[in-house]
Amino acid sequence: MSDMFFRHRITDMSGLSDESKLSGRAENRIVPLDENELRGALIYLNNRSLPANIVAMRTGVCGGAVPQGGDVIELTNLTGITGVGKDDRGFYIRVRPCTTLDEIDAQLLSGLTDDTPELSDGALSEFRATGPYFYPVDPTETGSSIGGNIATNASGPLTFRYGPTRDWVRAIKIMFADGGYTWINRGAVHADGMRMSFCAGRSFYSFMVPSYDSRTGVKNAAGPLISENMDLIDLFIGSEGIFGVICEAEIYLAPRKRNLALVAFFPGDAEALAAAKGLKAGCGFLEFLEYMDGRSLELLRRVTAGDPAFLGLPAFPEGAGSSLFFDIPADSPLDGIIAILGEHGCSPSHVWCASEPSDAARLRRMRHSIPRTIFEYVASLKGEMPAIHKMGTDMSVPDAAADEMMAFYARRLKEEGLEYVMFGHIGDNHPHVEIILKSVEDFEKSKRLYDEFAAKAVELGGSPSAEHGIGKIKTHYITMLYGDRAAEELRKVKSVLDPNMILCPGNIIGGAR
Repeated sequence: MSDMFFRHRITDMSGLSDESKLSGRAENRIVPLDENELRGALIYLNNRSLPANIVAMRTGVCGGAVPQGGDVIELTNLTGITGVGKDDRGFYIRVRPCTTLDEIDAQLLSGLTDDTPELSDGALSEFRATGPYFYPVDPTETGSSIGGNIATNASGPLTFRYGPTRDWVRAIKIMFADGGYTWINRGAVHADGMRMSFCAGRSFYSFMVPSYDSRTGVKNAAGPLISENMDLIDLFIGSEGIFGVICEAEIYLAPRKRNLALVAFFPGDAEALAAAKGLKAGCGFLEFLEYMDGRSLELLRRVTAGDPAFLGLPAFPEGAGSSLFFDIPADSPLDGIIAILGEHGCSPSHVWCASEPSDAARLRRMRHSIPRTIFEYVASLKGEMPAIHKMGTDMSVPDAAADEMMAFYARRLKEEGLEYVMFGHIGDNHPHVEIILKSVEDFEKSKRLYDEFAAKAVELGGSPSAEHGIGKIKTHYITMLYGDRAAEELRKVKSVLDPNMILCPGNIIGGAR
């Protein structure tokens, strides 16, 4: 097996960032052509105890792909669907780590290529005969990679119905820092109580599982899922590359349905939030439920005033002060939905409905343009304020605490005099508060306020990182959520799997070199 690879000196640090806009630095860049070159690069760096920062599409918002020294290994050549199979649960595909969600969706829609390897007898022909299928985990950034999604246990709007990435991962191929690798199949290896032991090639690993229990009652992407008798695969999902490199994965698919996309406009935020509760209680068939507050609509009005073609949509209805966005199966009853919306000030004339995929995509673009506009705005400030990065919340709480959390957001933001927009996954009690920074003083104030929000979410039984992971920006939230020992116990696991501590230094447990 060849260990040849090319290592290039980095002279321009401008490309070493992600969507958090955190600035990075690194010595060299390695872009393996295949797994053999990836293995050679890891062996080379591990033998010299040099940091190996594993990156893919750099779409994260927590700095996980932002190196703080050492070498960068970019997985951009490791793409493509490499097989299709079927088991008792249904169809699944095998895919390389830097394949994007857009690429996966396009290939699934096309029915896969004729030469797609079959991982079970007759899988390809049956897949084509019974399809179409789709991968239902839908982070906002569809240009993100499947490896990055697994590494962060990413989620999105459809988590409301389908759950996060973890629920759809059948198996992963992990490559360790010393170049050894193994396939880990869900259900194949479990801890014996709190002791995890497994073989990978010629290596035998054994260690104590961390003592914390992951908070599973809410949407949560704060590190790996830990529990007594845990499944080995869950140690790597959500671990952000600190234990090993995902170099291939098998993910389950779901039947692709024909949906209707609806946007309902309300007089104000209170009416929209009340309607969201009504829809959750009375419409169990919703695919997702998203929220856009009045400030979000005003932001979009300002943007479209300068570029009327920005969204490609009509003007918002007169008096629109907030909105909900949701999908329903095309055969769903509409009368109950219209009645719930009407109870909260939304007339039928203030509902947009799209049945064609192209029209539904335009409605999605409206929702997704809110964070994109904020990302671009923060990037524009970096020249005069290089220390800042995006300040958007990622907190979830249980249903019973949703009103208290929303009131806390509004009260503290008003007291601090910060401009903001609020939007996102209201179905999971997980709206995003994006603070619109105007100065370094705003940035410092926002960091303190962000910690207040996180502590409040934890106090209410929620998570301070519901879908974006921990990265390098949020490492103190591991202690906040799981206690003082959590980071050290995770570090002990890393010391067994990655003794020279080279993989993705700084992620989750801190200690960036």
